[in-house]
Amino acid sequence: MLLLPTPTSLAYRVLPYGIPVVRQEFLDRTGIFKSTLDRNATPGDPGLFGPRSATWELTGHVSIALAGVRAALLQALSVSIPTATHSTGAFYEDFLGRVERTGAFVQAQNLGSMNEVYRTARRVRAMHRVVKGEWKDGTEYDATDPHQTAWVSMTLTDSILVMYERFGRGPVPQHKADEFVRQQSIHDALLDHRVNLDEVFNDPDQRRALQAGTLPLPLIEEGELPTTREQLAVYMQRFTPELSLSRLTRALIDAAVTLDTMPEAARQMARVFVLATLSTMPDEWHDLIAPGSSRLQERLASEAVQLPLALLQAIVGELPSLRIAKARVRAGAPQAVAA
Repeated sequence: MLLLPTPTSLAYRVLPYGIPVVRQEFLDRTGIFKSTLDRNATPGDPGLFGPRSATWELTGHVSIALAGVRAALLQALSVSIPTATHSTGAFYEDFLGRVERTGAFVQAQNLGSMNEVYRTARRVRAMHRVVKGEWKDGTEYDATDPHQTAWVSMTLTDSILVMYERFGRGPVPQHKADEFVRQQSIHDALLDHRVNLDEVFNDPDQRRALQAGTLPLPLIEEGELPTTREQLAVYMQRFTPELSLSRLTRALIDAAVTLDTMPEAARQMARVFVLATLSTMPDEWHDLIAPGSSRLQERLASEAVQLPLALLQAIVGELPSLRIAKARVRAGAPQAVAA
């Protein structure tokens, strides 16, 4: 079967760095894909994975935006997760805010310096420690639960891969997909409260082992997080019997899918992208998230968004966060001595 390149892939090949002047004007006016990375981070610091990694390749392009939406919807299928989120504020009005905050965390963990990885992991763990209790319907929630942490991690890993292949640069080779899954599990395993972050990041040997992917981490060692794409699929399917919807989570997902809290004009535009996202859901999860949604309409939406995404890729090129990360690494490279 001949696989044709996606429109976004063609846009990236022709304009890998975007359209000069237009790019910066667009980013300044819209605020879309805003980088949250520290521009004053240690020069030369490659972070957890570095410029040649599968992670840097897959997280620096426009398809990452849809990946965040897809992951948030899948996470809501584990009833305790959206219940915990709702207990901290108004989920209805802040679904896109949740996606944005997740994006900032992904930027720091995947592209940030080691200090940024450390700080964001500590911050998220501190937030998780206070999100624990029982909802009015009896649903218990605990944001520090390693099992639920694994589901959150895998939904995002899977979504980045799926959306990159469907709306990004096309199929990811098996070895690169396996590398990406392993790297995502490594940084998400740092959210496990059993990992002593201070010890790992302050000990040079443990720090190097973490970057090399050889540091033992409980969530990976115990088989909660995968290290290959095949394992990712198996582990996610293993969760399926646990997925369901309470009355609250049904209402939360419906609000996210229908976008009723958004202004009409924005809702109509965003709706097409939500439908395109739903088109990538396996049947058993799709029927829980959007049981009344038309698969045909979703497929049409997935085709309709290809050109807008390609145009966006052509304008923006590499995302600002990836550019900043690359500049940070280059800043620490030895300077050539003139003859």
